Amino acid sequence: MASYSPGQRIEARCTRCRDITGHIIVVVLDGEVAKVECCACGSVHKYYPAENKARPVKERPLRVQSGQERGEAVLNRSSARTRVELAAASGAGTGTVPRPAKLSRAEQQSVKLREELEHQWQEAMARNPGMPKPYAMDGAFALGSLVEHPSFGVGMVLSVTPPDRIDVLFREGIKALRCRC
Repeated sequence: MASYSPGQRIEARCTRCRDITGHIIVVVLDGEVAKVECCACGSVHKYYPAENKARPVKERPLRVQSGQERGEAVLNRSSARTRVELAAASGAGTGTVPRPAKLSRAEQQSVKLREELEHQWQEAMARNPGMPKPYAMDGAFALGSLVEHPSFGVGMVLSVTPPDRIDVLFREGIKALRCRC
């Protein structure tokens, strides 16, 4: 057992940061850490050990659907549990039934935007089957021409802003590049 004293540094779960961070011990009672101060956010709170103890999984209540007998529902649940246990034993999974990941609204919008950009890029490449011109900062590029950039790949010029800027649609998005217009 380690002996603690105020002023020592210790790892703990921070209630404000919601993460395991470095803390300074503030209060020790009977050899046990009682209060700590977070080095990241400065909050003083009760000590919570850094280990994350897994909560026991509670079994959901059995739901019997209309028109179904209770015995039938119990058999369905046990057969589903058996399939999960077999999958876990064979190494196919972690022992839980896989669920599709739910995306946040921001992630859904980001995916939609990426898909739209990819679609626009595909259309632009289909409309301009010509050879792309290698990108150079001292080069001149016309609206709608193809440009080959060493990092971004092939793209199409969307707009020309004199004296020294073009917006180019690449596969990963629209990039502003310097040029001689």
